[in-house]
Amino acid sequence: MSETIDIPANQSGVIRVFALSMTDIEAKALKSDPAAINAALGAEVDAEQVEIFPISDLEGVGLVGYLNDGNAVPMDDLAPDRAKLDRLGGWVMIVFSRAFGGQATTLAPASALTLIGTYGAEGVDWRATKNVTSDAAKPYSAPQAEGKKRPSDAAMSGRVATVVLILLGLLVWLMVWISG
Repeated sequence: MSETIDIPANQSGVIRVFALSMTDIEAKALKSDPAAINAALGAEVDAEQVEIFPISDLEGVGLVGYLNDGNAVPMDDLAPDRAKLDRLGGWVMIVFSRAFGGQATTLAPASALTLIGTYGAEGVDWRATKNVTSDAAKPYSAPQAEGKKRPSDAAMSGRVATVVLILLGLLVWLMVWISG
């Protein structure tokens, strides 16, 4: 692929899928060498944020299922490329936007890499869409803590017994001291 791919600064939640046109030995070597990953992508990236694996590892799930279930890519985003993704064989490289460390980057992928698609992962929508009206959601609605509880009868009996034993002990000590 001779085209370049511009990555904007602070991009997040984007996944790029590349097909690798290389032998198993070449792909395994690429997978284990961060410098080779940088050379293949034509840019400095965090290799920890790049996945390289054979499609056969996804048996039973498939690449579409892996992207949807494993990486939260909406099925609507995958639909236009579904046939292409299902036909892929061999090895793929998945590059997450975290690989660029928030920096604007220009990729110049090697000819052995073919960009299959760029997909956005679903993020969490933190905006409130409706008001919560239950009593539990109202401020200061928690039950008020009651005042200090009265000690139980068993606790009072234990305290009385402790005081009596201490007084008896002091009395015995006093007798021993006087007689000694």
